[in-house]
Amino acid sequence: MENLSERYERILNAIVLNYVHSAEPVGSRTLSRNAAFQLSPATIRNVMADLEDLGLLCQPHTSAGRIPTDKGFRYYVDHLMELQELPELPQTVQENIRKACGAHRGNMEEMLKEGIMVLSRLVPYVSVVSLPHFNQTRLKHIRFVRLNDHQIMAILVSDAGSVQNVLFEVDTAFAQDDLNRFSNFLNQMVDGLTLEGVKRKIFTQMEADKNAYDNMMSQVVQLSRKMFDQQADDDSEIMINGKLNILEHPEFADFERMKQLFHAFEEKNIMIKLLDEAQKGEQLQVIIGSENQCEEMNFCSVVMAGYGREGQPMGKIGIIGPTRMEYSRIIPLVRCTADIINQLMET
Repeated sequence: MENLSERYERILNAIVLNYVHSAEPVGSRTLSRNAAFQLSPATIRNVMADLEDLGLLCQPHTSAGRIPTDKGFRYYVDHLMELQELPELPQTVQENIRKACGAHRGNMEEMLKEGIMVLSRLVPYVSVVSLPHFNQTRLKHIRFVRLNDHQIMAILVSDAGSVQNVLFEVDTAFAQDDLNRFSNFLNQMVDGLTLEGVKRKIFTQMEADKNAYDNMMSQVVQLSRKMFDQQADDDSEIMINGKLNILEHPEFADFERMKQLFHAFEEKNIMIKLLDEAQKGEQLQVIIGSENQCEEMNFCSVVMAGYGREGQPMGKIGIIGPTRMEYSRIIPLVRCTADIINQLMET
């Protein structure tokens, strides 16, 4: 929509800020007491009525004041809050986040877990993070384990601390000593590569000249191919922290609404859909109320920032709360946490 006049923007901004802090409808008399306006209650009421006609405000009860709609909050975030000019977090807060996450620098999963725990301690909302797909993480270790003459289990360990077991069948019976030698040889080649990088190295570089490798290498290639054929592609995982924080907000006093929200938190597919939708957007994304593709989250807002390594996106970390959240505080906090995680992953 087109930009509002300065007077309309000032009144909308004041209503948003009052409602964020009070959770109560804002009346014209409340605003008229603000010396900055120097407007009569009647003038303010007229502006509020126009803002309501524009869909930016609504009146929950006939005799009540107004509250911002999802559209009103969107206008506030896009035009009034000036996203790019938000102040940085205090250095003490930044250092606390860096210290907490940095304590787990060698284990990505623990670092991300610590990140959302810090967020939930700093603000009374729910924090969430999507873990990287296993294929996106760097491989730390591979081990082949013989189960019987025709079954082998591959144990894949990533630098994120994730473990994936892959069961596959073979035509040739291998002794465990042989499998140990295969594992050791493979680990010397693939340490630090992503799983996609491992595939490329094994099937491109090594098969470019099969005659250059001995029988053991041919067997390593054979086992690796069977392992990758069976390796799961869909390994999305979500971690959530601070779910009880949501009970502090009056919007969730309604039992049915609270039950619906907690159901969404427990359903992995719902949360993955929510974060996947966010991943289609910019580095930092604010999704307000009905903008959510997940119906269960239509009365919540989500502030998400992407994290990754070497320019490759790996997941999202962020905060879920009522649409009446303190966006000017939450956005810098989420952005800073994602930036710190990115820096720690690169070192």
